[in-house]
Amino acid sequence: MKLKPLLILLSFLIGMNSFAQTGYTHIELQGGYELFPDMSNKSGIGFNVGARYAFTEKYFVATLLHCGINNGSYEGMYAGETTKLDHTLREYMIGAGPGIYLYNGGNKWIYTDILVGYGFGEELKSSENSSSKSLNSLAVTVQTGAEYQLNNGWIIGANIGGYLVGGKIRPAICLKWGVLITL
Repeated sequence: MKLKPLLILLSFLIGMNSFAQTGYTHIELQGGYELFPDMSNKSGIGFNVGARYAFTEKYFVATLLHCGINNGSYEGMYAGETTKLDHTLREYMIGAGPGIYLYNGGNKWIYTDILVGYGFGEELKSSENSSSKSLNSLAVTVQTGAEYQLNNGWIIGANIGGYLVGGKIRPAICLKWGVLITL
């Protein structure tokens, strides 16, 4: 019984290895500023782990795991007095989708992608009558970026885009660091 999953995995890897000769795999970490227009503190940070596989010199498929963090506060009333209350948000997204290289200069790229997936997280306003809002829903991100490959295979770059998680659009700008792995 245990041999069957191993054979399926082996045939998949052999197939991917022969198919992967036409492209490359790109793995990256991203981090930067994310705007939360619906929050009391508009500024936040975003972190991403991403990967993409190029089928040709023009087209690729990408995946992304996103985390957006906003630690804010807002003025509220408690027992007739003004007080500062926590207003935080944690958003997460996992998505995948197609992308296209708008420019492919061998070691320089300009690209755009659109990834669709699942978003989740929670917005929390803490007070005596705490309320939270779930962000569980369909999620989408669109990114456009530029990258440069260093001589040793490392990649540096930046991108701009936005995340639609929990029904709200949140623009972001990220710096990235990655590695190019040819198979």
